[in-house]
Amino acid sequence: MRKGLKWLSVTLLILFILLLSLVAPIDYTPLKNQPFYSRMLEKLDTFQLESYPASKDIEVGWSQFSIVPDYSLPLAGYKPREHFTNVHDSVFMKIMTINNGGITAYLISADLLIFPPVLKDLIISKFSPESASFIYFSATHTHSSIGSWDPSVLGDLLMGEYDKDWVEAIANKTVVHMGKAKELSQPAEISYWDVDVSEYVGNRIDSDSPVDGKMRGLRVVRNDSSKALLYALGAHPTLISKAFTAVSADYPGEIAKSVSHEYEFSQYLAGTVGSQRFEGFLTSSNYELTGKVGGLFSSYILNAPQVPLPQNIEIKTGKIHLEQGPSQLRLLQDVKLRDWVFKAVSRPLDAELTILQLGNVLMVGTSCDFSGELAVVEQLEKLANQKELKLIITSFNGDYTGYITEDSHYCTSDDEEVMALNWVGPYFGKYYAEIIKRIIDKT
Repeated sequence: MRKGLKWLSVTLLILFILLLSLVAPIDYTPLKNQPFYSRMLEKLDTFQLESYPASKDIEVGWSQFSIVPDYSLPLAGYKPREHFTNVHDSVFMKIMTINNGGITAYLISADLLIFPPVLKDLIISKFSPESASFIYFSATHTHSSIGSWDPSVLGDLLMGEYDKDWVEAIANKTVVHMGKAKELSQPAEISYWDVDVSEYVGNRIDSDSPVDGKMRGLRVVRNDSSKALLYALGAHPTLISKAFTAVSADYPGEIAKSVSHEYEFSQYLAGTVGSQRFEGFLTSSNYELTGKVGGLFSSYILNAPQVPLPQNIEIKTGKIHLEQGPSQLRLLQDVKLRDWVFKAVSRPLDAELTILQLGNVLMVGTSCDFSGELAVVEQLEKLANQKELKLIITSFNGDYTGYITEDSHYCTSDDEEVMALNWVGPYFGKYYAEIIKRIIDKT
């Protein structure tokens, strides 16, 4: 009896020690007392955007290609998914080039859940520009597109087994179409536009909290009269049930169809989608709903007032790596997975902001699901407007660190955006907002 109790005690002790090696308390050390915070401030003090004055009138090109393989792969978007069984509507890689003679900016978006870090790294390694260039990545965040793009243990579990050949092929094609877009570029006029669709955008964490309900974008009209759109909106493309096994671009694909009679090319970048969803058409669902939403938003786009940019605009670019502490993937309210475990099953956390300024239009790409509520509470657009800038914040720039939401929810909400999908810990809403504010001040 005593021997049995002894072995039980030893076993429980071993299990307890093992548990302690896997989990730890959430670190609530105030942001300003964190070592990474002071390092980031020092970095921001010396950060400057690279400036490229125009040496000619603006030229714009575009290209796209389907990323659907000729064999079935798993879908990404909701835990482990089935392999796709058919294609309801195709998904694409889309590239727009903007060239002012001093630099060519490549705006690249994928009809994928995020822009996969592995794919971004491959594209950058394969791309050999002949002159100054800058790449701005994003994704549509459709939850009904291809998986198999994350080689980590966690990626294999949630996105399906990594398909190296498919990812390599997409990277190669992207580089080819980057060249094609630049080669086919023509003199063009670019206009900025925005329109308020807040009545169709809801807060997923707290229905009474604010949302960023603006659709913002650029309209391009080239000398040959061909037209293109590039735009961002902060409403999750999650209108299709996870029970469906067809590939689809969700509502961004339907917008492209709805405007195609006027616009040859339409490119959607996920905006401030963190904590935001589409609201409306309660009696519709799935593909009927995406069709209605596409028609609805296209009508707003087609009627949005346009503000022309000068034809010889200066372009400014920049990237800044974000300092941060160890990962804090939450298991319980105050319990996290230890960083060494996170790194063992997933790509280590890495984040940067990508900045592209086209005249007075400032685009900031983030490595996360960036919260629309956070953007509103921190008055980021208001600050930009005070400097006569038009601010467009996008998500999924080729790295990914989870959701960045408004900090007040961290200790009060049990929604998955705040719990399972926040990988960095408390105070990061304020942290991101402060960094973006400082970047706005430096334009």
